[in-house]
Parts: sequence; structure tokens; C-alpha cells
Amino acid sequence: MPYCVICGVELKADAKQCPLCCTEVALPPGVSPQAADPGPQRWDVVESAFDKRIWIQVVSVLMAIPALISVVFNVAFGEGLTWSPYVVASLGAVWVWCVSPFLYHRNVVPLWIAIDALALLGLLYAVSVLPPASDWFMPLAVPITLCLTVLVLVIVMLARGRVLRKLHMMAATLIAVSVLCIVIEASVDRYLAGAVRLQWSLLVIVTCAPLAVVAALLQRHRVVVEGMKFWLRM
Repeated sequence: MPYCVICGVELKADAKQCPLCCTEVALPPGVSPQAADPGPQRWDVVESAFDKRIWIQVVSVLMAIPALISVVFNVAFGEGLTWSPYVVASLGAVWVWCVSPFLYHRNVVPLWIAIDALALLGLLYAVSVLPPASDWFMPLAVPITLCLTVLVLVIVMLARGRVLRKLHMMAATLIAVSVLCIVIEASVDRYLAGAVRLQWSLLVIVTCAPLAVVAALLQRHRVVVEGMKFWLRM
């Protein structure tokens, strides 16, 4: 892709002048816009030297050692298994989060996100049933975790499919934060008071929604964005 020699703005292949500084685009005689930017001619396949098996083994050892030590200390100097199950559950979740991207020969992002979400739910369930037990897992942990998982999955898949680009990604993230805040406040209100009364999450929406709209509009008008970059460089 050609660029303006004066202000550095990215130009279209058939542009006659710069959309920002109006400088005329001139190519050497006999050179077409396609020839000026031929692009990559071939792809070199580079094999990664990263060994997934060694990584899984190292992480397993690093998680198993403190888990075992915590259990031994809890049994030796405490009254049974009182606090060590929290440590074991936490280290187990960390192990899954560190290892899940490398469990398969091909990195399948939706499966990776789903496994991490299940690990988080498992950790929260363990915390809820360990003494002192509580009943907040189903009304709080499940809906909030599922909402967070769906939002992350949607944004990641749209980004990988090149549907979201740069400022569109920012707009989608702001919208996702607003939705997550609504789910969090609704779940907490239903758990504590039995009724949903949205308050602080509405403030988040009022703040994020205009920013998301501005980001989406700026992405549609790339000339404005390039102009902002030019003036910021000055």
C-alpha cells in the first residue's frame, strides 16, 4: 500500500492525490500502482521451537509442588484440611489456564475459551462448597461467568474473522463491558434483594455508549483518523 511522501497518510492504490494534504500522487514512468506495491511473493514456513510437552510438564510440576506443600503444612500444623483446599483449587485453575492452549495439536480458540471458563466455574464452585459453604454459586457465579465467556468468545471470533478492525475492537469492548456490568448488577440485586434495580451499571452504559459510537464512526472515516495521527506527530 503506498503512502504520501509529505504527511505519511496511507493511500489507496488508485489515489490521484493525498486525502489529507492534497499532494499529487506521482509514480515513476511505466510503473503501475500494482507494480509499486507487489506485496509478499511467498510465505516462509517457520517451525516453532516451542515444545508443548515440556511446557505442560514444567507447569504441572510448578503447580503440584506448592499444592503438596500446602496440604502437608495444613495437616501437620492445623486441624485437618481447612485452608489448603483453597490453595489446591486455585492452583488447579491456574494449571488449566496455562496448559489449555497447548493441549491440542491445533489451537482451537473457542475450545480454549470454553475450557478456561469451565476451570473458572470449577474454582468458584470449590470456593462456594468449602467451609464456610454458601449458596452464591448458581445465582452469581454461573450467570456472570457465562456472560463473560460469551462476550470474550464473540469478540475474539469477530476479530479473528477480521470483522472487527482497530477502533471497531475498542467499540465492541466498550459495549461488552456495559453488558457485563448490567449482568453483574442484575445478578447481585436478584441474589441480595430478590429484585433487579439497575443503578451504577446505567452510568457505565452512559459513559461507554458514546465512546463506542465515536470509535465506530472514526473507523468508518479513516481520513479523520489519519489526520489526527498527522497532527499528533506534529
